[in-house]
Amino acid sequence: MMNLLSAVTLKKDFFASIIVFLIAMPLAIGISIACGLPIYSGLIAAVIGGIVVGAFSGNSLQVSGPAAGLILIIVDIIANQGIDKLFLIIFVVGLMQIVFGLFSLGKWFRAISPAIIQGMLAGIGISIFLSQFHIMLDSKPQNSFLANIMDLFTVIYNSVLPFDGSQHHHAAFIGILTIGIIILWNNIPNKKFKLIPAALVAVVAASIMAAYWHVDITYITLGHNFWSDVKLMNISDFKYIFDAKILFSALIITFIASAETLLTSNAIDKMCERSKTDYNKEIIAQGIGNSLSGLVGGLPLTGVIVRSAANINAEAQTRLSTILHGFWIVLFVSFFPQILNCIPQAALAAILVYTGFKLVDIGAAKNLYQLSKGEFIIYMITLVAILFTNLFEGILIGFGAALAKSVFKMLKVNIHVEDDGEKTIVKLSGNIIFLQLPQLIEVFENLPEDKDIYVCADRLHFIDHACADFIKDWQDAQGIKDYNVEVDWAKISRTYPNFKWKEFHKD
Repeated sequence: MMNLLSAVTLKKDFFASIIVFLIAMPLAIGISIACGLPIYSGLIAAVIGGIVVGAFSGNSLQVSGPAAGLILIIVDIIANQGIDKLFLIIFVVGLMQIVFGLFSLGKWFRAISPAIIQGMLAGIGISIFLSQFHIMLDSKPQNSFLANIMDLFTVIYNSVLPFDGSQHHHAAFIGILTIGIIILWNNIPNKKFKLIPAALVAVVAASIMAAYWHVDITYITLGHNFWSDVKLMNISDFKYIFDAKILFSALIITFIASAETLLTSNAIDKMCERSKTDYNKEIIAQGIGNSLSGLVGGLPLTGVIVRSAANINAEAQTRLSTILHGFWIVLFVSFFPQILNCIPQAALAAILVYTGFKLVDIGAAKNLYQLSKGEFIIYMITLVAILFTNLFEGILIGFGAALAKSVFKMLKVNIHVEDDGEKTIVKLSGNIIFLQLPQLIEVFENLPEDKDIYVCADRLHFIDHACADFIKDWQDAQGIKDYNVEVDWAKISRTYPNFKWKEFHKD
């Protein structure tokens, strides 16, 4: 019985690993190109994500590899600090993640508002869509969101009119064909067909079409020996490891990559009963993988939802499927690297255009709007800030908006005045501090003077000295009036246990 179970598990893991491998290959290549790096960087990162991270992962069904969500920040680092510094930064990211995991700080990377996460994904999605749309049409993307928008209509016009069979037209045809096949394949009702990844079907079909018509567009360029592209990190670069810019950039990637990984882990736990993540172990595994990836010129790693979901849908049972998919990539690039040279760059860009579009989750945005207008505003602020600044600054602005919303709600005076016919009841709730004193004064000074007043503090969490002092003075001032005033000092005193309430108020 045990051998039978082992055989069934092995069969399912083997099949799942093939599916994940077929999805991972085009994505890893496309992300490398989008970052302006050789395709080796993405593929070696996918290998490390499969074999190394898969072996140490805190979630046996999660697949790790290069992620589209980090494209913007990688491009920015390369532009400002250079490629060599990028790999040093990725190495430092790994060290930071290991330290965070050892100190059991993994759970804190999950403490992010869903509005910020959705805004971040939407901002990344729009940016990827625009930049890769240019590449899909064999044009060069601009350096900013506004520049890409302003240039977009010119690029589209050149790819449509006049139709003279130019490189732009050929690239546009291949790109549109690729996206069309992905959409059609995803909507095939037969589930057996869906086991074959749509992106793979689209890339193979686009490559065959381009070869058949001898289309003159840009193709992937890879030498006869894939491993000849290996570029180990230069030992001399380690002298910059404590440079402020290096550490700051590493901290940014650490934050984003770790948050994306743990959010993916959380999603996988909800998708599959067999999945239960050890978050600190997962962060350590990501750290080991990123350190190694930086040393050998690979892209940064995160847990990735598309490949992980495919792994679960293919009924993977253990971490073996994740590890095997890394080995399949090694075998493919070692013995069949020339096949990759048949892939049009426009087809890979089209996959990322589609990926960018899917990152903008309209349904999630609608849910946020229905749940809370304030959360939707945070979502929009984060999205727009990312588009007009950069990924890190956009996230910081989103955090600032979320913090401002929380402070506003905390400082909002929760005072409800009721009239039960016999007396006026003033209900205090939440937190009341000196910044809210003007509002507190306004409410108390406008209370009716023809009925008894009772100040209720059943739902009061905290009141500071300044506000309590005002209530005391106000109560003392009511002694000369023709109505009774009662303040629930017993409940108020529980909100400020260290204060000497007996000396403060003597009945």
